[in-house]
Formats: sequence, C-alpha cells, structure tokens
Amino acid sequence: MRLITLFALLLSSLSASAQEPLKSELAPCGTPPGIAPVLRQYAERPQDFVAERSSDTLLVGIQVHLLAKDNGGARISPDRLLDAFCRLNSDFAAAGIRFYFKNNWNLIDSTGWYQHTTIQQGIDMMLANNVPDVLNAYFAANVANNCGYNLPYAGVAIAHGCAGPNDHTWAHEIGHALSLPHPFIGWEGKVYSMSVPTPDTLTYDYTHFHDSLETTVPAPLDTALVEYLDGSNCIIAADLICDTKPDYLSYRWDCDAQGNSLVQQKDPSGATFYSDGTLFMSYSNDVCSNRFSDEQIAIMRTTLQTEKAAWLGIGPPQGDITEMPVLLSPVGGQLSPATGTVLEWEAVPNATRYVLQVSRFTNFLVKELDVTTTGNSYTLGTLLNNINYYWRVRPFNDWYACTELSPYANFKTTIVSAVAEPDTDGWRCYPTLLAPGLPLTLETPASWLNRSGKCMVYDAAGTLVWESNLLISSTKTQLQFNETSRAPGVYRLVYMDDNHIKTQSLVIGQ
Repeated sequence: MRLITLFALLLSSLSASAQEPLKSELAPCGTPPGIAPVLRQYAERPQDFVAERSSDTLLVGIQVHLLAKDNGGARISPDRLLDAFCRLNSDFAAAGIRFYFKNNWNLIDSTGWYQHTTIQQGIDMMLANNVPDVLNAYFAANVANNCGYNLPYAGVAIAHGCAGPNDHTWAHEIGHALSLPHPFIGWEGKVYSMSVPTPDTLTYDYTHFHDSLETTVPAPLDTALVEYLDGSNCIIAADLICDTKPDYLSYRWDCDAQGNSLVQQKDPSGATFYSDGTLFMSYSNDVCSNRFSDEQIAIMRTTLQTEKAAWLGIGPPQGDITEMPVLLSPVGGQLSPATGTVLEWEAVPNATRYVLQVSRFTNFLVKELDVTTTGNSYTLGTLLNNINYYWRVRPFNDWYACTELSPYANFKTTIVSAVAEPDTDGWRCYPTLLAPGLPLTLETPASWLNRSGKCMVYDAAGTLVWESNLLISSTKTQLQFNETSRAPGVYRLVYMDDNHIKTQSLVIGQ
C-alpha cells in the first residue's frame, strides 16, 4: 500500500511538470518588433551614447509575480527562481546593472493567466497586477506560447521552461524592456533563404509595442532597412546599432566554436556573413550567447537613467552570502513528532530568507514542502508516521541569490501519544512508545539553554530505575534511556531544574 502511495505521488508530480510546455515547444520570444524612443535618440546622435560611461553600478528593483493554477499548484519553485535570478545578474554584470527584489514575491493563483496563450491575456494580467515604479516580471507555465515577451508599458513575462540556471531568456526580455530590439528586427516571422535575393527593406507589425497601451488603432506597420555587412547603413538599418553585426535569423539556431551561426547569409549587395550568436538579443541557443555589445549597454544604461529612472534605487543594504547553512535538528535519523516537528538551522550571515525543502526522497524529486521563510527555524504540520524524511535549506537575500542548497539531513517521524504539541513553556519529550536502540528526545525552549537539570525515570511502583544529570546546551537533547533492560509497562519520566518540574508517561511494549 505504501509503495502504491509513493508511486502515486511521483506520478502526480511528473504529470504536473509534463503539463508545462517544454522550451523546444515554445517560440524564442514574443516581443513585437519596434524602435524604442531612446533608441531613436541614439540613432540621431550616437556620439552622446558611446562616450565613456560612469563605472557606477545601476541598481534596478524588480517586482516578481509568480503565477500558479487556481488551486495554488504548479508555481515555479523558489529554488529555480533563485537560479534564474543569479543567472540574470551574471548576464548583466558587464553592463554595470544589478537587479534586486524590491518587494516580496507576488503569488497569483489564476489558471487562465498561468497558462495564457495570447499577448492580450498577458496585457490583462499585467495591467491588473503591476506594481508602479519597478520592473515587473511574471513567471508562468505558458506565456503566449513563447519563452518570454516584453511589453514596454507593462512588464516582462517568462515561461517556466525557459527559466533554468543556464537560460538567458530573462536577460533577453529585460534587454527589450531597456530599449533593445532584436539585431534581426524586421525578420520576425519571416524565414531567410540564400536562394532568394535579400531585400533592402522589410515591413513589420509592431502591435502592442508602444510607450503606452493603444487599443483603438489598427495594427501599426513600420519599415526596417536591411543592414549591410560593411556597416555603411548600420545607424539607420535593422536595430540601428553599429556594433551588432547583420543578422537575418529569426528562429532558434546553433553556433560554431566561435559563436557564429552555422547558416551563412548574404546581404543585399551579395556579401556573405554569419550571424553573431554571442549576443543575448539574438535567437542563438543559450550555450552560444554570453554578452551585450558596448553600444547595447550604453543604450540600456541611458534608458535606466532617463525614461526608466523610477526603477532605480539604492538597493537593499545586504551583502553577498558566502556560507552554507548548518542543519541543527532533527538530523541523523533522529525521531521527531509526526505533528509539529521543528526544523532548525544556524542563521547564515547576510541571509534574510531561506528556501526550505522537505521530501521523502533523497533526490527531492517529489517534495512535501517547498517554501521560503525569514527565520532559521520552521514548524512542520502533520506528516505520515514512521517515515524517513529529508530536508535541506538554501539562504538568500533580496540582493544575492547565487547560493546552493545545503546537504540534506534526515529524521524519522513518530507519534507523540500524550502531547501532540509542546506545553505552554515549549517543553515536550518523545517518543512516548519506546523502541529498542532509539533515544528519547527532550525538547526545551531556547530560554532554558545552559541550565543544569536532572532527568529521572520511575516504574509503575514508584521505584527510581534511571537518572541522569543534564546541561541543556541545545533546544533538543537526546537521552540514552536503556529500555531494553526494562520490563514492559508504563513508566514516568520527571525532569527537574531550579525553576521547573515536567513529567511525561512512557510505555515499553511487549
């Protein structure tokens, strides 16, 4: 029966994951093509943008919105979000731009938005939930059948399947939010072919890509000049950025060892070239892309210092995290109550929050708990009795998320028959049904630390059968009461110190 239950849990978890579209099933980006105002200013006077920039790091506040189904299920895991956030800051490090969580994550339960299939649904989602003066980022299973998209008047959306530790989708979409188009602008929705003469101009539809939402105008069209390899028209063609090479590939593509496309292209003059896959704003595979160009960086920083200045802040006063959490209790297979087990770990310097995971499996493929908490302890609800559970912790703060999960610790649940919860002082003793070879656990409040006390065990006739002097050095103290030499029956444990007397019934079975 237990094997069937475990299998059902595993199947349920895998089924939930399978409902989310895979990265290979999604278009790379749903951001409509368009030229942002700052980019037009760059095209008019590029010399003002390429001047030596300050070395100051621009700190950008992000409001994260995490979508789930109506029942709150299938939300992206905190651990995975932190990996994506770490990657985002790594991708922008060379630009002198660093992001931080400005507010608590916004948890939204809406199946319709969680798996929305049109940009219009995404517009509705963002306009209903956006927080002002911050970069809004939405994570959902399906974002209009794309890995991601950006709406300049609203926010960015990222699909779960494109939010892994090695994905650059979040960086790509924020690049759009900071005025960068695709280097192949105009080719969106078109397939390049060497067998067809390359045109000088391309027409594209930039519906939804405006400074503000417009719903009363027909689909707007614009024309892009096709960029030449020699750079003669780079300031007026394609993305209007001269240090990004021509690129006509508007589909996901692979690169060679130098980061160039495997597909050769030909500009309108007949000159041949390969696209630069190192640029985050291209559609090259994630293993190829690793940078923004210098001029792209200048444009993004100018955007932040002008029209997006409200996103800038001083950042949270929190340092990087360099230490791993030490798990304190319960550990080493220790018996712990099936209801109300308290997990404790050492506080980590600079950490303000922790990801806590609990599972019946050492690989944590299925989790009983996957939450964030602000303290360095957490009280569990009701677990199954007589089961081994594994738990681990990951520290982070609003500024720094490039941390790892701790090695796991484990405990085994047992029924505390006399007292399901600690008493008013925070004291309890378990298990009450003694098993050979397993210790008693005495749980005490932190205020009792460093106190001396004594434990005594009496049989049913009132005869003292065991005693031990104690120094309370931890909130959980293990007592090695040797029950194997005792006759079956009911016993009474008494704990005494200068201020307290506590008692607990114990049972040794046949």
